[in-house]
Amino acid sequence: MELDRTTIIAIICAIAVLVLIVSNLKGNSVSKEVKRARTTKDVKPVIEAIDNDKTADVATVFNSAIKSLWDGYDRELAMDLIKALLERNDKAPISQQWLQSALTVEPELARKQLGEEFIKAHFHEEIAQQCVGCGGSCKSCK
Repeated sequence: MELDRTTIIAIICAIAVLVLIVSNLKGNSVSKEVKRARTTKDVKPVIEAIDNDKTADVATVFNSAIKSLWDGYDRELAMDLIKALLERNDKAPISQQWLQSALTVEPELARKQLGEEFIKAHFHEEIAQQCVGCGGSCKSCK
C-alpha cells in the first residue's frame, strides 16, 4: 500500500497533535503545583514534584518555582521553597542568591521562617557573591 503525499502530511500532523495533547496532559507538574500552592498555601506538593522528577536540575527547577512565587509576592511560600532548596543543595550559587535576596529584601520574614541557626548553617557568602546582580539568570548560578 502506497500513501499519497496528503495522507503522509495528515499522519504527521496527527502525530504532532497527539504529542502536544499528551505533553499538555502530563504538563509541567511543578508549575501546576506552584499554582495550587498559591491557593492552598502549602508548598509540600511542589517540593514532592521537584524531588520526584529524577531528570530535573533541582536547583534550576527550584529557582523557577521560587521566582514565580517571589515575583507574585507570595513571599512566605517562596521562603519555604528557599529553605527546601538550601536543605538539598546549599552550595548551588542560585540557592545562595535566594538566601541573600531573602535576607536583604525580607529580613524579618527570612529570620522568622528560616531561623538564625539555619541561616548560619546554610549561608556561604563566597558562593552568594557569584550571583550578585544577575538574579539567577547567568550560567554561573546553576
